[in-house]
Amino acid sequence: MRTRSTIAALGTALAVVAGLVLAGPATTAEAAAPTTAAPTTGRFTPVAPARAFSGTVGTAPVTVTLGGANGIPSSATAVVLTATVTSPTAAGYVVVAPAGSSARPSVQNFSAGQQISGTTTVGLAGGKAQVQLSSGTGTVALDVAGWYGSSATGSTYTPLPPTTVLQASVGTTPVRVPIAGTAGVPADATAVVLQTDVSRPVANGTLRITPAGNSAGVVTLTYRAGVTVANTTTVALSDGAVQARVSSGTGSVLSDVVGYYSPASSGSVYVPADPVRAATVPASPTATNVTLTGTAGIPRNAVAAVVNAKVGGGTVGASLRVTGAGLSSAVPTQVYAAGQTIGNALIAPLSSGGKVSAKVSSGTAMVYVDVVGYFLDGSTGAGTGVDVSWPQCGKTIPSDQSFGIVGVNGEFGNQPNPCFSSQLAWAGDAAGGTAQPDVQLYSLFQNPGAVQASAWPTSNTFLGTTVTGSPYGTCTPAAGGAGQTTRACSYVYGYGRAATNVGFSGLSTPGQYRWWLDVETGLSHQTDVTQNRAALEGMIAAYRKAGITDLGLYSTGLQFQQVMGSVPTTGADGRASTIRPLPSWIALGPTTLASAQAACSGTPLVDGPIRMTQYVSSFAGAEIDRDWSCS
Repeated sequence: MRTRSTIAALGTALAVVAGLVLAGPATTAEAAAPTTAAPTTGRFTPVAPARAFSGTVGTAPVTVTLGGANGIPSSATAVVLTATVTSPTAAGYVVVAPAGSSARPSVQNFSAGQQISGTTTVGLAGGKAQVQLSSGTGTVALDVAGWYGSSATGSTYTPLPPTTVLQASVGTTPVRVPIAGTAGVPADATAVVLQTDVSRPVANGTLRITPAGNSAGVVTLTYRAGVTVANTTTVALSDGAVQARVSSGTGSVLSDVVGYYSPASSGSVYVPADPVRAATVPASPTATNVTLTGTAGIPRNAVAAVVNAKVGGGTVGASLRVTGAGLSSAVPTQVYAAGQTIGNALIAPLSSGGKVSAKVSSGTAMVYVDVVGYFLDGSTGAGTGVDVSWPQCGKTIPSDQSFGIVGVNGEFGNQPNPCFSSQLAWAGDAAGGTAQPDVQLYSLFQNPGAVQASAWPTSNTFLGTTVTGSPYGTCTPAAGGAGQTTRACSYVYGYGRAATNVGFSGLSTPGQYRWWLDVETGLSHQTDVTQNRAALEGMIAAYRKAGITDLGLYSTGLQFQQVMGSVPTTGADGRASTIRPLPSWIALGPTTLASAQAACSGTPLVDGPIRMTQYVSSFAGAEIDRDWSCS
């Protein structure tokens, strides 16, 4: 919509979506059938474990190019990596985020002088990420395990209930661990996600879990003698197996498989998100549920969330477990000492109402949950809607919409959208699954006034439509027969334009759709807000006359106030306002899904609830309007 040029930019969301090209006005496109298999975007490709970076890092972000090396293409949208901090000069935490991002997600916390590791999935910006410490300096190493992006040969993800695949004393000689064909992992799995801890190690060292037969010197986790520590790792399978070894001494290793990657088209694909704090909750031995879907940038149809879970302020030494709600795991998410802050990453299934549960084994502690991405399957679309109109004619648009909204007008309110037919067919292929109607329409509000209008009423008959029952009385011409800008004539103008919009749509039953009225300062309007309200009331009346009962208002709070002013509770005839009860669709401009979700609890334009929010997202080298259903 036009608001994208008048709303201040707030940021840019990462989006990984499939698309199709809609033909221009000379061609009627047949929209593709809804996607039922996972798309090729967001699939995972494991790589041989490799050290991608090692260097001194301080509080200023250090940009690291990860795409284009170690088997990771420059087009990768995200990578799975383990960050190891050595010899930090001060207590703090390590941050790994997309290059240029202002987000500061904590991958792992450390004390001064401590060596420690943490695994994360990080989105890439132009193949690059950035790493920094919250305080002091230290040596940071980044070991990569695989990448997400567009690849027809990539693998989809399937979460599993945690199942133990390794429970043994491990030394410096590799222990082979067959996994494919067991614990719910199919024989053709390409990689697995393991939640692992090392307990009672006899010496300081590192645990390395790698593909069977691969002895790369990468780090899965770092430990100190006698101290139990946990981490999550993604590792490629070689002949269906992995291997585990420690750098020195021995330690008891316990490992649960919590998911796998395979070529199956029935699995899920990864969507990186701008890192955001989803929850801060007190935890005790009784599980506390945390709802993730519908907040923190995760759509309601996500099947799993990629989170960094951190525990701090524990009253006693204990273990933290963060799992999909209703699931249990033999391996803790992390083990901590009293007062220690430490974290771990996990891929949490979201099968039970979009929730994860958090608990500690003893005492109490604070748990912090940061979201860095999520997984979607191929049957329910992106979980967000998309709105399109004449600017998208002949351009590539998403094909993963859960609902679609199509503009009836062209650039101006007296013009039809030349691609309306093909775009309506595209919207009809929406995946559904939200509280929104799968197909919706919007039309432009304009009130150019008698001087600027290409056509302006001089009576209650305008554009072939006769208005009866206007609360403003009869529209009359000025002396000499010219049109004049009065509330009565503005009402008739709005009525006639809305009736024309119904004609533009060519729909025999326009009332089967929800229609939105697009109110913007960038569209023609009068400085007298009472004139604009009269025109809007006329549009509402015409749509009601056409059988359209589901109406709403699209705008920003500021723009709506500038165009419409404070809408009174009663109209000019003393009857209840027809504007005030309408629901809102709030425009935000370039921002993130998490911000769009948060805006659902904002202030509506009038008395009706906020039903949707709109944010501008990157897509196919350009921008597209994405929409979030607030219910």
